Amino acid sequence: MKNKVFISIVLVMVVFSWQHAIGQSVSVSPSRLYFKEMLGGYKGQKIRVANNGTNKQTFQITFNDFSSTGNKGKTQILKEEDNNRGCAQWLAASPAFFELAPGVTQDVEILLQVPNVPEANNARWAVANVKLTRERTGPQASGEDVTGMQILQTFQFLVHIFQTPPSVQYKEAQVLSFKDVTTATDSIRILGMEVENVGETILDCAPYLDVVNLQTGDSRRVRSKGFTVLPEGKRMVRIPLPDDLVSGKYNILGVIDYGSDTDLAGAQLEISIE
Repeated sequence: MKNKVFISIVLVMVVFSWQHAIGQSVSVSPSRLYFKEMLGGYKGQKIRVANNGTNKQTFQITFNDFSSTGNKGKTQILKEEDNNRGCAQWLAASPAFFELAPGVTQDVEILLQVPNVPEANNARWAVANVKLTRERTGPQASGEDVTGMQILQTFQFLVHIFQTPPSVQYKEAQVLSFKDVTTATDSIRILGMEVENVGETILDCAPYLDVVNLQTGDSRRVRSKGFTVLPEGKRMVRIPLPDDLVSGKYNILGVIDYGSDTDLAGAQLEISIE
């Protein structure tokens, strides 16, 4: 098997916006696109690229497959198109290369064409790379950051793209572990749940804790930010406990709501607060 080259980028669930060192400002939204196309289907969805800076900017859009190994929720961009869960080769952008004057916004259509073959009947994913580029004015050079036609990539924004055929519906998550993961550098108590996606669909999960004081019976629900787990993937989610819990023993139910109409994933833990 060929070796893969990876670039690790944190998977986040917010609209991407960075400030360039020389004061340029660009935003791309949304940060995720979800397709549910059948085999042979074709559909477009729009993203919006805005130049909020003071200078003209040039953009190029390309696509890559990605994986998310381990349980840290990081995206690893695949430099080779041999991922049996990827769909980068099914995607196109219109326009794929454009310039924006200061204060101008461009709608870009992301087009998905699903091949009509049995191998396409599973959940797939990829990223759109919205690359901010500039013309190379010095001597011509070669390397990974040279995109051709004397254009040099400076930095990029990622839009995660997920495709799930309508026939793929089985979703299930399970909690592999639930424990205290507080370290010496943490200022508050942290509980960790490791979650595995054992189903066929991409799971958008909403974690929470039900915290019950065993002496008083007082209870409260602690919600945490959502996260995504790909099929066959794992994720460790860290949930801080409230810092105003009174001393005593607590029963804590850790719950993962993964979008099922009937089921939740969960585990219990007893801890003492001193």
